[in-house]
Amino acid sequence: MNDELMGRLVQTEQRMRAAHQTHLGYPYNLSFGPGVPATLQQFLINNLGDPYVGSHYASEVCELEREAVSWLMRLWGCVNLDDYWGTIGASGTEGNIWGIYLGREALPDAVLLYSADAHYSIPKAARIQRIDAVEVPSNPAGEIDLAALATAVAGLNGRPVILALTCGTTMKGAHDDIAGALVVLEATGLGRDRRYVHVDGALNAMVIPFLQGAPDRIRPSFEMGIDSISTSGHKMIGTPMPCGALVARRIHVDRIARAVAYLKSNDTTLMGSRNGHAVLSIWARLFGHGYGGYAHDALGCSLKAEALADRLRASGRPVLCNPYALTVVFGEPGPEIVNRYQLAANKGLAHAIVMPNVTDDLLDRFATDYLNWSKWTAA
Repeated sequence: MNDELMGRLVQTEQRMRAAHQTHLGYPYNLSFGPGVPATLQQFLINNLGDPYVGSHYASEVCELEREAVSWLMRLWGCVNLDDYWGTIGASGTEGNIWGIYLGREALPDAVLLYSADAHYSIPKAARIQRIDAVEVPSNPAGEIDLAALATAVAGLNGRPVILALTCGTTMKGAHDDIAGALVVLEATGLGRDRRYVHVDGALNAMVIPFLQGAPDRIRPSFEMGIDSISTSGHKMIGTPMPCGALVARRIHVDRIARAVAYLKSNDTTLMGSRNGHAVLSIWARLFGHGYGGYAHDALGCSLKAEALADRLRASGRPVLCNPYALTVVFGEPGPEIVNRYQLAANKGLAHAIVMPNVTDDLLDRFATDYLNWSKWTAA
């Protein structure tokens, strides 16, 4: 590599280091550490086809993929692992799209229901697959409004439902009442054979299970009777590349499986080629950091988020910090602060998300800058 190209890469590294120092607005865990040996980067690792079948291609890590998925299955209440299927994919969005696809194949005439605070990938999945979809209002905290959900179901004239719920909404960190939503579906005559329930747990499906005080109604668990859960690898799990995981009931995956002789495998995933390096990274994080590590992170981050919210409130600022969330929502500051801390902003609101890499010093600097800005604008 010539000096010019190397110089560009050095500049990129310096820019990454600087950006990580003040990052506060997106739910990325930047404390992932080395994890996987660098020597593995010299291999093309491609998990082709179904992770439970394998393929002709030998440079794969399907066994480690299955182990990582099994780790998540146990976390999310899968009692008999043989009744479930999972995969490591490109992102939480891929998991949402594929989960909703499994619901569409189970219930071809179903209508997708999702909250106004759902991630944008949920209505996008409906557009891509040409599924009829209805947005359901949320309450001020960002949770799906259960009364509005009942009204939406009643207006479907008996059609089955694919319901997308969220464990940690994008902007407000809210947790949909999973148990309450299932009660609504049952009360409106939508039994297990006429509904499919997917949980988007991109961030907080790796937070809520570790917080002992969190109520069961918001815990993402297959013991409730849901059908699939997705999460992101680059969020709380902590991988150095975007990736994600999906776990679903095996009956839904068996329904769509197609044999592919070219691969000596089954076509059960959205992508034909799947990144084996992402698998290695998730596997190393789950087993290396362990349940205790994630429990420590979840509790520490939630306490720091509450402390930041309390500090802003004490100065008279309107703040939203949902229980058991890592997200602190406040009025959108000026562009200098938005850019400095890489805040996500929408409709006059912005948020900070307290991830494991976020230090007390960073939170103190942000709070000082934000409160100084708010005093200046109020003057």
